[in-house]
Amino acid sequence: MGKEPPPASRWRSPVFLAIKGWIKLGVNPELSGAVRRCHYMINATPTLVLIMSMFYLPIFLCLGNWALARTNVLQLPISLLGIAWFRYLQKRKQPPHYWKAFLITQSATLVGIISGQGTLLGTHFYFLLFFLTTPLVVPVRDRLGTLITCGVCLAWFIFFHYIPWPAAPEVQALPLLTIKALNLIVLLSASAILFIALACSEDFSDMLENRIRKMAITDTLTGLGNRRLFYSTLARMRSRYEREEQPFCLAMLDIDFFKRINDKQGHEAGDEVLRHVSALLRSSIRSGDRRRPGDRVCRIGGEEFAILFANASLEQAFRACDAIRKAIADTPLESGAREIRVTASMGLAAWDATHSEQSFLAAADKALYCAKHGGRNQVQRHEQATTRHERLEGAGENRL
Repeated sequence: MGKEPPPASRWRSPVFLAIKGWIKLGVNPELSGAVRRCHYMINATPTLVLIMSMFYLPIFLCLGNWALARTNVLQLPISLLGIAWFRYLQKRKQPPHYWKAFLITQSATLVGIISGQGTLLGTHFYFLLFFLTTPLVVPVRDRLGTLITCGVCLAWFIFFHYIPWPAAPEVQALPLLTIKALNLIVLLSASAILFIALACSEDFSDMLENRIRKMAITDTLTGLGNRRLFYSTLARMRSRYEREEQPFCLAMLDIDFFKRINDKQGHEAGDEVLRHVSALLRSSIRSGDRRRPGDRVCRIGGEEFAILFANASLEQAFRACDAIRKAIADTPLESGAREIRVTASMGLAAWDATHSEQSFLAAADKALYCAKHGGRNQVQRHEQATTRHERLEGAGENRL
């Protein structure tokens, strides 16, 4: 828990990315996981039908059987019209519906059987395939739709299985060995489609699961890690320190006089400032890789951020914090016609064996307290802040 979710798919070929981009078109990304998966599968249907038609066409042409080739030529317009239809719906932002995919697959299969293939090649087994893949296309909550779709697919299969449709004479004249080979190709291609559909469904389910995991550890406003991710990262750095003695530091950052921005310029301006500072923080920290862990910045409160510097001494972290402080002070936020300048105060502490998570946070908080009460727009180390903190508290008691 807390680790950055891996990419949803390891496939990165241009063809796969193009197909994946196509089937995402017109699908609302805010839909629930199961519904989005169904919409993706529906979008993929006409393309898959076209691929299958193009797969069989060269085989039939190589056999020199023009009757079989003609059946494929008649199937092509169905898939092409389906692609154009779905593209039109996508441009209109209309969600796909399973009956549209159902109509395309059923029509293409029926045209192939009736126009010359008959049931001699076993293409009616595709209706059984549609029956098996119905749960991937029809949302689970639509029980009536699932029942109707499964019933129709099963009815077509039973009909053609017990009442064979005659093939064209040229097809019936094919050698018995060729017919058996074509039967095998049909069964293998149907199995391949089922495998691809299940693999795609698993891929999208994995993508949606990663999306949920990412949402659980991400601050919605800024896109940074949230408090949950902060504590899990702290625990990992602590474990790495105990195993390998890799030093790490914690900086607590607070935007100076943030309440004034909200009060005078509105909460929308305050949100812009938070996003602006978050972008500067994200660009200022070191990214990691497999060999070297990276730094982590999280938003843990209203205008409060925490930065964990991996494998860094106190002096190294101090230089990084001071650079961040200067970047915030020197980079105003351009918001329409106005310019908003902000500064930040930071408190820094280094982990050692005597710390617990609570004392570590308390040390960085104490340093932040001294930075704010020492004039703001500065970085304070915990070691420096301890004496100053005691002096400030003593001054407060004397005033009392």
